[in-house]
Amino acid sequence: MRWPLLVHHFCTIFSVVFLQVVLQMTLNPALASAGLIWIFQATTEQSLFIGLFIYRLRYPKKIVQWTLKFAAVQGLCV
Repeated sequence: MRWPLLVHHFCTIFSVVFLQVVLQMTLNPALASAGLIWIFQATTEQSLFIGLFIYRLRYPKKIVQWTLKFAAVQGLCV
């Protein structure tokens, strides 16, 4: 992993922990729904990471193409 990706992951973890602490202090349902939407959005990006990973492993072009198309459609639906 390069530095930008590491910084991205640390900032995401910090943000989720901060959101959890604020949620426990305020009991605001809007914060809870924002956190759930954020987590759902993060899980939908996993198909893109899988597509990029198999691209780096030099899988057959058809498999990579199908995976990245699926990730694109999934990203648009969110």
